[in-house]
Amino acid sequence: MSQYKCQFWCKPHNKASVTCVDCGDFVFDNIAFLCKLCSERQHQKHQEHKLVPIEEYLKMSKSLTKSVIEEHKAQETSKSVLLVDDCETLCIKDVKQLAESLNMTHDMPVNVLSIFGNTGDGKSHTLNHLFFGGKEVFATSSSQKPGTIGMWVAYDSTSNTLVIDTEGLLGVSSNLNRRTRLLLKILALSDVALYRTRAERLHNDMFVFLKDASNVYCEHFSSELESVLEKHNIDVPLCKLGPKVVVIHETQYTDTLDCNSETILTDDQKALGSSDKPSLQRAEEEITSRFLALGEYPKAFSKIRYVGVKSGKQPTDFDLIREAVLEELNSSSIRNRKCIAVIMETLQVLNSKFSNTISPRPLSTFSDQFFRCPTLCLTCGDQCKLSVSHEGKHSPSSTYCRYQHLHKNRVYICGKCYQNGDRSEVMTKSYEEGESPWSGLAKLAWSGYVIECDKCGVIYRSRQYWYGNKPPELDSVRTEIVHVWPGEESRPENIGRYVLDQIYSVSETIGQYSAGPTQVVSDWITDQVAPPYWVPNHLISNCNSCRKEFVPLAQKHHCRACGNGFCSDCSAQSKPVPWRGWGYEPVRVCDKCFDSTDEELTEEYLAADITAWKVTECLKTAASVVKSVVEVPASMVTDSVRPDYWVPDVDIIECYQCKSPITQDKHHCRGCGQGFCSGCTTSKRPVPDRGWTYPVRVCDTCSLML
Repeated sequence: MSQYKCQFWCKPHNKASVTCVDCGDFVFDNIAFLCKLCSERQHQKHQEHKLVPIEEYLKMSKSLTKSVIEEHKAQETSKSVLLVDDCETLCIKDVKQLAESLNMTHDMPVNVLSIFGNTGDGKSHTLNHLFFGGKEVFATSSSQKPGTIGMWVAYDSTSNTLVIDTEGLLGVSSNLNRRTRLLLKILALSDVALYRTRAERLHNDMFVFLKDASNVYCEHFSSELESVLEKHNIDVPLCKLGPKVVVIHETQYTDTLDCNSETILTDDQKALGSSDKPSLQRAEEEITSRFLALGEYPKAFSKIRYVGVKSGKQPTDFDLIREAVLEELNSSSIRNRKCIAVIMETLQVLNSKFSNTISPRPLSTFSDQFFRCPTLCLTCGDQCKLSVSHEGKHSPSSTYCRYQHLHKNRVYICGKCYQNGDRSEVMTKSYEEGESPWSGLAKLAWSGYVIECDKCGVIYRSRQYWYGNKPPELDSVRTEIVHVWPGEESRPENIGRYVLDQIYSVSETIGQYSAGPTQVVSDWITDQVAPPYWVPNHLISNCNSCRKEFVPLAQKHHCRACGNGFCSDCSAQSKPVPWRGWGYEPVRVCDKCFDSTDEELTEEYLAADITAWKVTECLKTAASVVKSVVEVPASMVTDSVRPDYWVPDVDIIECYQCKSPITQDKHHCRGCGQGFCSGCTTSKRPVPDRGWTYPVRVCDTCSLML
């Protein structure tokens, strides 16, 4: 019987000489073929076991002889074939070729078991001893080069299992990312997945690998697996679709998570009520806590079991591991066995869908995230590319961002500077740099806002012409969407509030210094838009007809025909004056022009450009403009032009500084935007960060900081 080999600790080539009649610690129908050395090790504390030579035992158990011999013959003929190479290329083209290579039938239902782990941890060696009696079905290597490259598969007829050996993690590979993706495909095929480690303490890379594999399985693989199973009318609940994971943890000096977590109890111990349930629970709780420390538990796996073996200086006790693995393979909670046709089709589907080119660049040991500034853009989430605690402004890693109205992150770039290769950011302003507020208010009212560049000067005015004005984006500026970082304020848009402030200022001036300045402003505005043939207001001191002197508040009227100044009594007539460009609607004329014929007036006066005056004729005086705005409900006007950072008026109940109640005269600090009483906002300072380039009202606190 020399053809039988030792099935335990020693090397496979040792010949078996004895067996134990009563020992039930081994597979193969409770028969353990041992050499003398292994029998002494195994039974040195069990003298009650009966050891007999193999030949004698086979004569005693003729009924078992045939099955034992068949199993050994199956082990002798078992072999592994390369299913997928390291480039993710299928080496087995169809089900028929796979069945012939493994001596199977294509409709044979089998379980699928795979093994994972770091390179050098003995994955192939473990599979050889668990399923093939120690025969080197899967190649092992005693050199620094790995024994397994790609995905190898073999068939174990005893457990009716398709066994898959994989390439080790952390090993040298031409494309680490591609190898990892192949491992995830194998994991998706498996009913039971073994994770083999010989680390004295469980490393974090195992938990990270299983957690990430679970996320990928749920997000990308589960739908593909469901469609294949549904096609073959295989009903599997979603909770059982994922594989079981058995963590095989072998140590030499260190205790496992619980050294008794997988102790096999004897009949006497069970009779006395001994139980290993608390130990199993402690091991499971420890595994769970390690996963939760990473942020989540791998929900894709139907079960995670821990098997701890402390070998010391002795060879690995595969018997303990084998029992746990076979228990999971034969468990009723596992997915039903599938024929190799379904398995092959599933692999083809996954390999076809997830076969795109993947970058070989491995992850850096020292991740860039360790040293980069963690600040993110508020609008697009892009991270600053500068170092942690850098000085100055943040710098985005991407030049593109998206617009959000909340942050107003659209800016103007001067078009002329951009064409010259420079980048000059500009913004809308109420008046030109160095211009007086009074003059700026008048120009703003009639010519609109301006866009001024520090290098090119005024590049745009919104109402430069009375009609046909183009938007600034067409010719004058170039728009860009910029990043917004925490701590930065949104882009100031204070033109509306500036106009309102200036109107209030003009209104207060009129109230304090009588109505004299009102007429001055009215005369000045009238002269700016009057037709060229009109006599300027500042030259008119008497009525051109009755010679009546104009007092400061007296209303001056121009005849639309001759252009001279008259009082109300001498210019009460109206008639069409088409030759002056006023059309055929009756307009104000003096008594002399009213009595003259059209032919006389046509010969005496020439036509003039009066477009500007026709547009503004309804605005009688500057004071009336001020009055019409001020009479609008204050809350409506204020809210319509309120900057984004200002607290709304309705929310201001008391002064932000002195906490005194406020019912009237609510004032906003242009720096912080809070509401204050008059006594706490007596200072004026420019606030350029908020867009206020001239002195404006600020609170006492902001006054000290500016």
